[in-house]
Order: sequence, then structure tokens, then C-alpha cells
Amino acid sequence: MKIRLLILLSAIFLIIFITIIVFIVLLPNYSKNDCIITLGNTYGGEFSILGKYQSDSTYAIGMVYSKNASLFVSPFLWNLKTALGYTNLTYRGNTLVVNVNFTNFEKINSNLQVDGYPGVMYGQEDWFPFAGRTLMPSCFVLPVKVISLPNFNSTLSYKINDNRGIIDDFSYDIWLTQNPNTTYIQFPDVEIMIWLYHNETLSDYFVKAGVMSVNIMVNGTVIQDDFTVYILPHTGSSNGWIGVYYISQLELSAGNITVPMSTLIKDSFNYIRGVFPDLQTSAYYLNAIQVGMEFNDINGVVNVGYTLYNWTITI
Repeated sequence: MKIRLLILLSAIFLIIFITIIVFIVLLPNYSKNDCIITLGNTYGGEFSILGKYQSDSTYAIGMVYSKNASLFVSPFLWNLKTALGYTNLTYRGNTLVVNVNFTNFEKINSNLQVDGYPGVMYGQEDWFPFAGRTLMPSCFVLPVKVISLPNFNSTLSYKINDNRGIIDDFSYDIWLTQNPNTTYIQFPDVEIMIWLYHNETLSDYFVKAGVMSVNIMVNGTVIQDDFTVYILPHTGSSNGWIGVYYISQLELSAGNITVPMSTLIKDSFNYIRGVFPDLQTSAYYLNAIQVGMEFNDINGVVNVGYTLYNWTITI
């Protein structure tokens, strides 16, 4: 009996010992590629940025800090000439509340459907209006070569608020350039927009390039989303940058939404080359990622907004 007990105890000890060794050996392999970047005002407190037509407040910029990164915040009212009212971006702790409230809105360019894009930016944009660089952890420093991008997901927890006027889209706005330190965006630079929600009607200048089916996570459940893909060969002028538009068919007006962002960025070149065959992925850098809302007024009146509860990038 004692011999059997000793054998049993020895076997148990051996199993525990092997388990500990395996755990020690494998743990670094699981953790070394695990980088979670929390983007927001994680140190608490409250502050606001107001955007009005007077002076330069339409492009006012603030900075918020998390434990391992920072974000630029701006009303970015790039098509506002004059109006009564304001855009208010208020951080209450880690929650960003955006309220757009204007009457008598007059556009700089009345032919465009968009009034502005209030939101936040991570990365480096040396061009108007940010002309700066956020703080970034060593695991994800931008600009970075697109071909060297690690696989990463981006998660937004948000809710849009559509009272009066039009929310053209709630989206990511992603910038790729061939010169990582450029101060001016033009062809063949690339803007990728991922529209999680949209109301905008695309003009005839947009070329439908296909449909991309990807798995996204919505409130903890993995589901398939079919993104219709459009290419805008030139934005704004004959020498304007290339636009790639991923338009979700789910119309995600609220929720906790995770998208495979590195996949969407890299695969965008499959669609770009349908219009510009000579452009190669290897020539491009990922400069910056923005999150925000494009909006439009109706007869000069708009009252819309969104709440961004959380933004994380996971590598």
C-alpha cells in the first residue's frame, strides 16, 4: 500500500512539475505579442473643446492621455464658413461626448455633403490641421510600413445620436502616405474610411470595387459583415489623394464593435490596383488613424452627435 501511495504521489508531483515548466516556457510566447493600447482620457477629470466659426476654433486641438498613449481631439469643422451654434467635444473621464448644434450653417463649399468630422486621432499627421504626433507605445509606433504592420484589431464602444440633420457616417479615417513625413496630402497618398454606420449617398465619382466579407465582433459575438468597397480615384481635385471606402452593411449605430483593421488596410491595395495597377503596398506607410463622425446640415440646421465610451487597439 505504501509503495502504491509513493508511486501515486510521485506521479502527481511529476505532472505538476511538467505543467509548471510548460507554463513558464510558453507564457512568454503568449504574452510577448499581446499589446493592448487604451486610447482616451484614462486619468479622469473633465474638459471640453468648443468649435465655432469665429477665429480658429473650428480647428481647435486638445490632447488627452492614457497610461501608454495619447490622442488629439478636434472639432475639425473644415467646411464651416459661418453659423450660429457650436460643436462641443467633452471628455468626462474616459467617455467622449460629442454634440453638434448649429443653425444658419453656411458651407465653404456648398457642393459638398459634409460639414465636418469632429473626432480623435492616433499617430502622426504632419499636415493640416493636426500637424503633430501623439504619444505611442513601443509596440505600435506610427508611421510604419504597411507591409510590416502587425496583425491588430481595433475596438470601439459607442452610440450615435441623430436628432436633426444628417450623420453621413460614423467611421475610422486612416491615412497612408509614401513619404512618412509629408506635410501635404496628394496623389498617390491614400485615405481609407471604414464606415460602421452611414447615410451619405455616394456620387458618380466613386467606383464600386467589390464586396469584402470579414468577421467582426459585435457585443461579444463574432458575425460576418459584408463591406461594400468603393474607390474614389482622386479626392477634391485631379491631383487629389486616393480614397478607399469600406461601407458596412450592418448599419452599426451603437455597440462594442471590433474590426480586423490590419486586414482591411492591407487588403485595400487589392482594390486600389483595380484602378491604379502600378501602385504597390510596399511603397506605403500607415501614418494615423482617426475616429469620428462626418455630418451634414439640412437647410442650415443640424443637431447630431455621438458618445465614444472606449477605443482600444489590440496587437
